Amino acid sequence: MSTLWDLMHDCIPDDHARQVTSRYYLDEAMSSPRPPDRVVDLGCGRGTSAGLFRRHAPHVRWVGVDIRESPEAAQRTPGGDPVVHFDGVNMPFRSGAVPLIYSHQVFEHVARPRELLAEVGRVLRPGGLFIGSTSQFEPYHSFSLWNYTPYGFRVLVEEAGLALEEIRPSLDGVTLIMRTYHSARKKEYGRFWQQESPLNTEIDTWARRSGRHTALVNLRKLTFCGQFAFRVSKPHAHG
Repeated sequence: MSTLWDLMHDCIPDDHARQVTSRYYLDEAMSSPRPPDRVVDLGCGRGTSAGLFRRHAPHVRWVGVDIRESPEAAQRTPGGDPVVHFDGVNMPFRSGAVPLIYSHQVFEHVARPRELLAEVGRVLRPGGLFIGSTSQFEPYHSFSLWNYTPYGFRVLVEEAGLALEEIRPSLDGVTLIMRTYHSARKKEYGRFWQQESPLNTEIDTWARRSGRHTALVNLRKLTFCGQFAFRVSKPHAHG
């Protein structure tokens, strides 16, 4: 029987084992030597990512996409950056036109993830990036439908003709579950998006004592993570 390491080791990083959010890959992409000049926030909600992208590139073209019924999008202040509504699958962009698609904690809410990932593959230009995060162990919230194992997410990505380049753990699943269980104390748990969450801290202690390789630390954190961040690319055509 294959282990998670057997299935995922080629996209588990060995440079560091810090927990991250989707912001990690946003900052990475926009700090690259050739940052994208156009970005699409898929499932943009209130549209807060526009400011994060513009901290790096003030003139970047940001377009938000969301379903009309999104309760988060309904909280958006009218005016400002463009936001287009879609049917949950078909995005109003030409094929091969978009250099970067960003999606922060959206795919656990997507009714038809296979079809939407295929659409991501359609609109991305060859070599373009799909970055973001989604849930593995997160209780029901805001019409959520799914939780993805890292391997399951990889399977879906590859079915769409895309390549999972890298995956990193976010806060641990035990903490995320306890945050929901102790709903009246949610603010106490909020700090764990900015610092290592308790189980991740315990894993770091285990790693120091046992001298574990960094990639194996990431593996253990991914095994028990509540959310994970990803970097996916659209391969260049051959021939």
